[in-house]
Amino acid sequence: MRFSERLALRFRKLCVACDRYDRTMNKEHYWPVWLIKRTGAVREGVTWAGKKNVSALAATLPICQDCNSAFGRELESPMSKLFDEIEGGSGLSDNDAELFVRWLWKLEGLSWVFTHPGHRYTQKYTLRQRALLPIDEIRGHLTLAISLAERRDPNWEEGALGIDSMNVHNAVFVSGVFSRIAVLVTLSMFDDEIPVSFSKYHLHPKRDLANGNVNLFFPRTGIPTCTDAITLLRTISPRISQLHDQFGEEMQQKVLMERPT
Repeated sequence: MRFSERLALRFRKLCVACDRYDRTMNKEHYWPVWLIKRTGAVREGVTWAGKKNVSALAATLPICQDCNSAFGRELESPMSKLFDEIEGGSGLSDNDAELFVRWLWKLEGLSWVFTHPGHRYTQKYTLRQRALLPIDEIRGHLTLAISLAERRDPNWEEGALGIDSMNVHNAVFVSGVFSRIAVLVTLSMFDDEIPVSFSKYHLHPKRDLANGNVNLFFPRTGIPTCTDAITLLRTISPRISQLHDQFGEEMQQKVLMERPT
């Protein structure tokens, strides 16, 4: 069966986000509309389903109405405001950092599901759970690294919009550039792989209900243009992705070995 046929079969009745069958389906924009408008990537500039220079508005995936609404309400609406705060220099709270991580996991997860039809996203979570539920015990082992580009590249009409990571065995690492924001999510054990031009924030091990909304993280401007940011992340992402995948594969093997026979 060809990839396109497997893809069509996978998405016909099964929601890619919640893995539920026979749901009323909607088209989810892979790139949220608010971000497309922010970057100006309306006409062309993204690669989708093997085609280049596709309008970002045409990059869609079928997910159920319930997941579509939940993603919009709980991720996209607050993230659109968070981008204003980051680029405006007002900083992020610990809760904001978690939101940013889960939003990136949604993008990475949708991309992974799209390219791996017929496979389960993780053994523990559906993509919806991964993106919408509070982060579990891994929270205290996560680093959110951000660097702001000083300006857009004047040679390009549209702003940066792209994910540079692709994982196989690990669903943690994400890297990408969106407008003037270059960002990575890594396991903190790989902090040394993050360029010095990035500001790093380590999420608290547990969500702090009393102080979780206090702004603690103020990413600095560390890259001249968004094009420089893209070049940098494309250079470093393969190695960091490989390190995460190796670690993820080792953990999977450990779990299998510890299961009772």
